Amino acid sequence: MPRKFKYPDVAIVIAVLALIAVGLVANYSTSFAATGGAELFHFDRQLLWAAVGMGCLLLAMLMPTRVIQSLAYVFYGLGVLLLIIVLFTGKGGAGSARWFAIGPVHFQPSELMKAALIIGLARLLADNIKTIARPRVFLGAFALALVPMGLVIIEPDLGTSIIFPATALCMLAWAGVPAYHLILVVMPVVAVITSWSLPLHIAVLIVFLLLLWRQRLRLMPLVSAAGVYLIAGAVAPRLWMQLHEYQRKRILTFLDPEADPLGSAYQIIQSKIAIGSGGMTGKGFLHGTQTQLKFLPEQHTDFIFSAWGEEFGFLGAIFVVAMFGLIVFRGLRIGARAHNPFNSLLSAGIVCTLAFQALMNLFVAVGWLPVTGLPLPFVSYGGSSMLIYMTMMGLLLGVTMRWREH
Repeated sequence: MPRKFKYPDVAIVIAVLALIAVGLVANYSTSFAATGGAELFHFDRQLLWAAVGMGCLLLAMLMPTRVIQSLAYVFYGLGVLLLIIVLFTGKGGAGSARWFAIGPVHFQPSELMKAALIIGLARLLADNIKTIARPRVFLGAFALALVPMGLVIIEPDLGTSIIFPATALCMLAWAGVPAYHLILVVMPVVAVITSWSLPLHIAVLIVFLLLLWRQRLRLMPLVSAAGVYLIAGAVAPRLWMQLHEYQRKRILTFLDPEADPLGSAYQIIQSKIAIGSGGMTGKGFLHGTQTQLKFLPEQHTDFIFSAWGEEFGFLGAIFVVAMFGLIVFRGLRIGARAHNPFNSLLSAGIVCTLAFQALMNLFVAVGWLPVTGLPLPFVSYGGSSMLIYMTMMGLLLGVTMRWREH
């Protein structure tokens, strides 16, 4: 191997394998709960996906950076095409169209799009790194994110759709886009969130205007930003009515879980009971009452962290968080050291996407966010998520080997 190449980051490899092991143990427990030990379907399938995922990781790790960069827009275009096709031919429940069914295998193109967007954004921002402050670069990057976001919302899958603009925002910040550009993008989103309380709405607007004023923004841009913020807040009620009934229930349940404890709030309440009852060291493997008695819903996907926390306690939960933190820390560190802007942006995009999705899942499990339906990477049951995140880890490990490459 040429001297400029190094071995992949061992800490990242250990953390990924540890999270996969956690997922296998948790899926064994939830499979046991579902069938009384007669069949371990989720565990068996997750073990298979983990093995296939290791192959994806190795292939991505060994793929030359220049090949990935040259095919970036091809990957992005393929991802968008699959999102369009799934709207017409895809399968899903309750009128949704989220995945392709190929025999017993289901594949979600929205998972593939996460990696495709990161690669596409890394190419766009790296090619324009010297002119990153120009509006066309900033707007082009967000256009790349808004296209898949819109298509995924149509499916509908609101939880996954949030990941795309979050990824773009993180990568733009990493690339060095001026802070006021990022503030201007965040303002309408925050306006919608705070519109339920007029005093809070106005207070946040004042904070934003002070931040923009410190960025030496002129009067007219300040007035325009305030106008956009107020308009976004004014249209929030109409946006609320555009949400599906189950989505509105999830948000209302988050704000007042006790309003419907046996209905829309049931998932959150059972999840918090499971985690809280685990104590410091947990109830023991296969001894979680919420899990084994099947009070905990969606315990192999959305709430697998709750099942793990019940059986392995606070220490087990901290271990999972620490493994994600280790991947993020090492990934950002290698991204900061990378000589090639594309490699640096690729690393930042991967770890930010991983961190954002993991935090969303964990916050839902403890009742800090409405239910989003996002799986916990490497841990929740699901082939699409496992394969794509293992591929992204392969790309990240490739950067750790080639960080000296220009």
